[in-house]
Amino acid sequence: MAGEDFDERAWRDRLTDHREQKDEFLAEHPQSPIPPESRDEFDGLAYYDPDPEYRVVSRFSRAQSPETVDLETTRGPPAEYDRVAVFGFELDDDHHTLEAYRIQGEDTLFVPFADPTNGDETYHRGRYLDVDAQDAESGDDVVLDFNLAYNPFCAYSDTFSCALPPDENHLDVPVRAGERARE
Repeated sequence: MAGEDFDERAWRDRLTDHREQKDEFLAEHPQSPIPPESRDEFDGLAYYDPDPEYRVVSRFSRAQSPETVDLETTRGPPAEYDRVAVFGFELDDDHHTLEAYRIQGEDTLFVPFADPTNGDETYHRGRYLDVDAQDAESGDDVVLDFNLAYNPFCAYSDTFSCALPPDENHLDVPVRAGERARE
């Protein structure tokens, strides 16, 4: 569990509120990836139960010279991102790393990842994490909360093109946190 002054009750409340807001967005917002004809039946996403063990302190290492890379997408041409950092962390008693990307002008770092749950329990092409860039740049340690892992919009509609996790971001440990696959 991450952080000495971690307030689990407040964290659970924030996580519940975040999930409720996301479900409301997907059910009602005009930009929802849920097809309009399916929104009346939409009763929320499937999630793993909140688990503080998937809220980990990571070591933030900024890239000395960020490089532009092309990430494959689910459809269409590759998407261009700047590789800006690496997060190193412990999960399931082993050390792991995930590369972080940024689109110019964005305030968040984009962390696409894949893990052994893909296909059976979670979206088959991977999930995403977003990390506030200010949190990352304010120090060496950054909390990665996999309970906030989410499916890309292309998990809900073929009309979206979504970046795929690069090989460097394929974890060998199951991450049973965040959004699950819809049934």
